[in-house]
Amino acid sequence: MPLRRRLLALVALVLALCLAGGGMLTYWYGLRKIDLEMTSAIDVASSSVSDALSTLASGADANAQVQRIISSFDGDRHVVARLLAPSGTVIKTSRLQKPGDPPPEWLYRLLAGQQRERMFSLPATLKTLGTIEIYADPHNEVSEVWEDLKLKFIIIASFCMIVLALIYATLGRALRPLEDLSSALERVGEGDYSAHVTEAGPEDLKLIYQAFNRMAEQLHEAEQRNQRLNEQLSTVQEEERSEISRDLHDEIGPFLFAADVDAQAIPLLVSRDASNEIVDRSKAIRQSVQHMQVHLRAILSRLRPALLLDQGLAIAVEQLIAFWKARRPNITFETDIDEMRFPTAIEEVAFRILQEGTSNAVRHGAPSKIGLSVRKTADGMLRIVVSDDGSGIIAKGTRGFGLAGMRERVASFGGELRLADREKEKGVMLIVEIPIPGNNKKDSAQTLTTSAA
Repeated sequence: MPLRRRLLALVALVLALCLAGGGMLTYWYGLRKIDLEMTSAIDVASSSVSDALSTLASGADANAQVQRIISSFDGDRHVVARLLAPSGTVIKTSRLQKPGDPPPEWLYRLLAGQQRERMFSLPATLKTLGTIEIYADPHNEVSEVWEDLKLKFIIIASFCMIVLALIYATLGRALRPLEDLSSALERVGEGDYSAHVTEAGPEDLKLIYQAFNRMAEQLHEAEQRNQRLNEQLSTVQEEERSEISRDLHDEIGPFLFAADVDAQAIPLLVSRDASNEIVDRSKAIRQSVQHMQVHLRAILSRLRPALLLDQGLAIAVEQLIAFWKARRPNITFETDIDEMRFPTAIEEVAFRILQEGTSNAVRHGAPSKIGLSVRKTADGMLRIVVSDDGSGIIAKGTRGFGLAGMRERVASFGGELRLADREKEKGVMLIVEIPIPGNNKKDSAQTLTTSAA
């Protein structure tokens, strides 16, 4: 059930209970009022009949005097008088005033109560005329209660309708932004993170709208970031495939061809009984295989650095330098790697930064010297620096996918990445600072969460 209908139903229930309570109070008040009125009326009527009978004299007009006593109650609102013969038959009855708005029978039965009546005997000389009976008839009094009840019901019902109408209008105006929020949430659930709601209305709801807008903006930014990461991942994978393909073609292919040629020559040399040449060919095949093994290890180390990191970050950096020296022998590498061990996730991200930073320096800067540094600072941070003396990637220039990937990788560990020009020499410095887990609880919890993710 919608919130507006639920609130209206609740308010209607409260008003119905109030109406029922008012009805019960009116019923109780009506009972008391009718009881008092009927008791008073029968007492007054009894006094009147007693006074009339005390002045009654025997004679020819005695019957007429008794008839006048009965007639004196004609038009009374509460009391009916009757003249009963000695046999019990009704000789004469007074006429009760008819109620203006007769009450329903069910209400009369609820409010009438017990019958109130009095019997009066005539003087001894008039015994033959019978007896006088008076009784209270509550029809008119119940009619008054019925009119009062209807009036109160109309007033309360009108009040309830006005209250419900005002509440409905107020809720409609106040909850309309919630309906917009529900629609916006549905759009977000379908993947449309551009949904936005107007930040208006009551202060409490306004805070909810503001929080939703912030959430939608963050989701939109996260979606764009994921798109960039997917594009970057595709580009990096393609670059890795191309580079591995070139390595296999340039480094492994010639030695496979040479090993194949030597292997094909061995049967011919066997037929000639040229044992010395067979030994030379075998040695050549073995050298080719060893050379291919070295290059395969280098490729594997790039694909799975964790195998190298088991021996420490310094060993992994040496393998990285060896990889590049085999391809760029004119570049000089200077290293300053801390020998202490760090958590595996931190060492892996440090190696990836060194790997990507070195790759960027070689590809874009044409350097003659590259410096690699990994040190723990006094404030518990791991400081990673990749510097070169080439043209490099200028800090204010275009940022490639590799740099964006490093920045987001570092941010996921709560670190910071920046590019800066070298102070006294040409070239660029890539500086990364990452909090080392265990120095404080906040950093530890954050890094553990990131590693788990």
